[in-house]
Amino acid sequence: MSTERDGAALGHELSLWVVLYHEQLAARLHVNATEHKVLGIIARTPGTTPGRLVGETGLSNAAITKIIDRLAALGYVERARDPGDRRRFTLTATAAHRRVLGAAMAPMTAGMAEVVQGLDESELAAVGRWLTGTVAVMREAALALAEENRSGDPKEAASP
Repeated sequence: MSTERDGAALGHELSLWVVLYHEQLAARLHVNATEHKVLGIIARTPGTTPGRLVGETGLSNAAITKIIDRLAALGYVERARDPGDRRRFTLTATAAHRRVLGAAMAPMTAGMAEVVQGLDESELAAVGRWLTGTVAVMREAALALAEENRSGDPKEAASP
């Protein structure tokens, strides 16, 4: 097996386990996968707005509103009126969200810390470059697919 093929196989396996892990985190929070991802964006960017979430996710305004309503009802997100524009509000993840998520992620976080301890500075730099590039490619690919799906004109439509 070639190195390229090994890398592709590892990439597919990584993708599988990342998705499955996040599905289990979502289940722990009693949310679906999309709500979990939106909640993650809110947690990483306190003070974000619904409009920014639409741009970041490619979801519709109506979908984002429904997700925010559900996350707020569960106590994971707080809304605050923007003092500069009362029509607008900002979103922040709550302490309850941080507490539940932190407890659920503690074993994985500890395991990842052990993995990182075994890497030297040049290896850490290489992993950082790879992850940064991978995130950029995945973000652009996801947003492009979302745009194609919204326009109703996918480049290759799946046949039933």
